[in-house]
Amino acid sequence: MKRIQIRKAVAYLAVMSLSLGAWAGTASAAAINQKMEQPLWKDQGRPYYRIKAKYDDRKGTVHGHLSVELPKQRTEPVRELYFRLYPNAFKKWKWGEASKPKEPGYLKVGKVKVNDVPAHHTVKETVMKVGLSTPSLPGQPLKVDMEYELKIPKGGSRLNTFGHTAFLAQWYPMLAVKDRDGWHTEPYTATGDPFYSQMANFEVTFEVPEGYQLITTADDRAVPAKGPITLRQAHVRDFAAVITKDYEVVEGKAGSTQVNLWYLKGMEGIAQELHAAAVSGMQFYGKHFGPYPYKEVDVVLGETGYGIAGMEYPGLVTSVDKIPTRKGEQPAVSVVVHELAHQWWYGVVGNNQVKEPWLDEGLTTFSELLYMHDKMKEDERDLLLRAAQRTDEIHQEQGVTSVEPLYKYSDPIYGLMVYIRPAAMLWNLSEKIGKDKVLDILSTYYKRYQFKTATTADFIKVANEVSGKNLRPFFDKWLYFKGTSGKKQTSGNQR
Repeated sequence: MKRIQIRKAVAYLAVMSLSLGAWAGTASAAAINQKMEQPLWKDQGRPYYRIKAKYDDRKGTVHGHLSVELPKQRTEPVRELYFRLYPNAFKKWKWGEASKPKEPGYLKVGKVKVNDVPAHHTVKETVMKVGLSTPSLPGQPLKVDMEYELKIPKGGSRLNTFGHTAFLAQWYPMLAVKDRDGWHTEPYTATGDPFYSQMANFEVTFEVPEGYQLITTADDRAVPAKGPITLRQAHVRDFAAVITKDYEVVEGKAGSTQVNLWYLKGMEGIAQELHAAAVSGMQFYGKHFGPYPYKEVDVVLGETGYGIAGMEYPGLVTSVDKIPTRKGEQPAVSVVVHELAHQWWYGVVGNNQVKEPWLDEGLTTFSELLYMHDKMKEDERDLLLRAAQRTDEIHQEQGVTSVEPLYKYSDPIYGLMVYIRPAAMLWNLSEKIGKDKVLDILSTYYKRYQFKTATTADFIKVANEVSGKNLRPFFDKWLYFKGTSGKKQTSGNQR
């Protein structure tokens, strides 16, 4: 996106542009479908999605049926439900001409039923409200069914078609999160990742034209699909897929994890190097933060929309193949390892990416920089120092902190405040209490909050416990700019 031309893993490069100087094994389609003959599994503690999806490559559409069963262990009656229809953001784009899709997209929903009874629903942009004629009480079954039609935009961010490939991200009606703050139906924004989701179980059946293969969040070992193929994955926040004729694969392992790197014609020269980085990154993070809980991860090279250098999904990430650096164009190692770090920070340990985006992006950027320092011998401490100084100035000018909702940031400031300053903070903390202690903090945080949603307060609590110190003043300074001169703080997220 325009705010950071090479975003995510190399967010620190945006600093320079702002005048700072700068879950496996081999499985055939038949084997996977045979596995589905076993009794259906359900985890009643999580939403359970069953999706049918038929892809039409000529029209760039996906038609199908979605069913979501909600957990019975609810604490209060349910009178209404909300779903996110994120592709509707591409129907009437309003976030700048440069990032406007070449062709619009949308997600239409019809024939909505609740427990097999037709239900009234209303749609406003990217939010759909489903009313229940009778409240569903705790312990009662609650299932929502609907038909849907997805039109994939051309040139859409994340959701996109390119050549004979369709990138499917946030491509189905997604049950909105309800937590202590209520239903989360915040508006879409082109700044950051406006997607807050909860852990769920998925069973997705694809029909694709002959010759296509599937690369997905599931344990799939993508193969040319012949007839319907059903894939399942448990304990993930969402389900992404790439449907393609274009890609070749390099395969390998990081411990027991299958690591696949998918590349296009013309990328042969760097595919092996980036695959080696992916394997190395998975090993590095698993050693320092905790075991990766799934058997497979896919890295798909290629841009997935305007300004997207890389993007994270459970079990699947995307990355460009090359990036500009101060040494010239280089293989995008930093992007690959950044997006893979997101498998820990966002994928396993979740956070509200709209309300507290620093919590995954900051930890991920620090993880990336740590890998690049230890494995690639790249030292960006001077750059981090200058970035911290610049964010001090921004706070003085505008009053924003590093713990703000997405809507508080302009595009360039977002990269500095959400990616860079928190990474500089953790690097500084490493110098104060030692790198090993910071890694202990991160591994404890990972173990305690895996498959959950954490907050800034949770992270600080873990840091205090592990360090044996009161680090609240340290985090107040770095995250909230307390003790620095500047405008009155606007953050409402501090606890």
